[in-house]
Amino acid sequence: MALDFPNSPSVNQSFNAGGKTWVYNGTKWVLLGVSLNQTVADGSITAAKISANAVTEAKINSGAVTQAKLGTTLSAVTVTTAANRDTAVSSPFTGQLVFLTDTKKIQVWDGASWLNITLAPPETPTSLSATALSTTSVSVSFTPGAANGSPITNYKYALSTNGGSTYGSFTALDPVDITSPITISGLTAGTTYYIKLKAVNDMGDSVASAAVSIGTLATPDAPTSLSATPSTTSVSISFTPGAQGGSAITNYQYALSTNGGSTYGSFTALDPADATSPITISGLSQGTDYYVKLKGVNTDGAGAESNAVSFATSITVEYVVIAGGGGGAGSDTNGAGNGGGGAGGYRSSVVGENSGRLSSAESVLTISRSTNYSVSIGGGGAGGAQSNYTSGVAGTNSVFSTITSIGGGNGTNGGGGAGGSGGAGSYGASTRGAGTAGQGFDSGLVISPAAPYHAAGGGGAGAQGGDAVGASYAGAGGNGIASSITGSSVYRAGGGGSGNINNSGYSAGGLGGGGTANGNGGTNLGGGGAGGAARAGGAGGSGVVILRYPNTLTITVGAGLTGSTSTVGSNKVTTLTAGSGNVSWA
Repeated sequence: MALDFPNSPSVNQSFNAGGKTWVYNGTKWVLLGVSLNQTVADGSITAAKISANAVTEAKINSGAVTQAKLGTTLSAVTVTTAANRDTAVSSPFTGQLVFLTDTKKIQVWDGASWLNITLAPPETPTSLSATALSTTSVSVSFTPGAANGSPITNYKYALSTNGGSTYGSFTALDPVDITSPITISGLTAGTTYYIKLKAVNDMGDSVASAAVSIGTLATPDAPTSLSATPSTTSVSISFTPGAQGGSAITNYQYALSTNGGSTYGSFTALDPADATSPITISGLSQGTDYYVKLKGVNTDGAGAESNAVSFATSITVEYVVIAGGGGGAGSDTNGAGNGGGGAGGYRSSVVGENSGRLSSAESVLTISRSTNYSVSIGGGGAGGAQSNYTSGVAGTNSVFSTITSIGGGNGTNGGGGAGGSGGAGSYGASTRGAGTAGQGFDSGLVISPAAPYHAAGGGGAGAQGGDAVGASYAGAGGNGIASSITGSSVYRAGGGGSGNINNSGYSAGGLGGGGTANGNGGTNLGGGGAGGAARAGGAGGSGVVILRYPNTLTITVGAGLTGSTSTVGSNKVTTLTAGSGNVSWA
């Protein structure tokens, strides 16, 4: 039975009969795979026979048209990969079909090359290269493979951290990215990764690419062996730097805790930057317990935090330490006047005020919490008796820790006694009592040898005692120094004035000193006693220790000391007026 070809076919229209495919070439029906100008292998089926319908459906169905007569097979060849396709089909004929299992594509030989005739997953990306972007991300560049008829819609990646021995599952980029380079995030710092890619289209995933390796950037390792050297408002931290990571360490960050390390504040970068041990952390509070941690910083970021080191900042204490004043000399039985006692030594660290002898304020004292510091309050020296110009007694020292204030020099019947401030003498050209540098001035001087009953004033903390200049004259005590350490201005440590033959104090003692003949120095003012005139000399005033410190601290005044504490602005002030013992702060 002859084949019943369609009437009026169009060019390339196909017709199936007996399992064979015919194609209309615009002039004739041609069996797929047989050229019009070609005779099949055994010559029994020719192009002329095909065009003349001599190859009938019956012959095809009965097997008369055999593979041998056609010269080759018309069936598709299945091959595993494109790489062995040409081996499996060494001499393809025009129209030969192959199915590639690796890419799931069907291809046809067009006489010169293999052409895809169906949609398929994309070709594999090639030429991968990677760049580390940060400690947790990398960029991968590549050459995209052919899309194979359906556009590439995304890429997937798989990671290995064991040198490419095993890989995790392929993960699609999210958000989608179809352009080289792509970014892979969520990685671990300082880790080497092996990466493979797959392209994705509507037909599925490509074959996995060859791997590329890349290491993420690394931040510095944690510093170790931290040690702290604190001061009042800063601390120096020494440490051993950790490995620098991907680049050189450029700075350090610190975090502080004031609750025993339970919680920490945010990490703060040193400003200005400091990349060398030891580093200094400033702006701390006095007398506070701290815990601190450090992190190294490089261009890749801040590294791991260190273990904590603890320390306590020290305390600065401002002080005024005044010794007891010296006693004035007594008169003889005839009432001749005698020299006044010198003021006790005056030492001060109050900023903007003077120390003794009008020198600049001393440095504040730095102390530690929970440590005992000794205190002793100096007493005033007794005045001399009215008996042949009896000399007074020098005042005793006052002490706070390493600060010692020298007792005031005594008034005498000759040269004045030396001390914190000098005591004065009488009887003609007597020697001036010398004051201690930085604590008090010298006494006055008797400058009329013809009148041996003249007497000079004792030296003060802020001025020299007055000279005795002629008959019936006596010198004034030197002035004290004003301080506002307690919140109000008070003069302290004035010298004692001298007596005269008129049985009265010709010149009053300086403030804090004896105000009248044989007057006593003021209590806790450290003033010298006045010289006696027809009577006993005045006793020197007692000393005092005044301490000012931050009001966040609490002082403990030990047994043996008498004192009181008040709050003045942002500070506390403790005034110690008698005794000896220890103080400490918490």
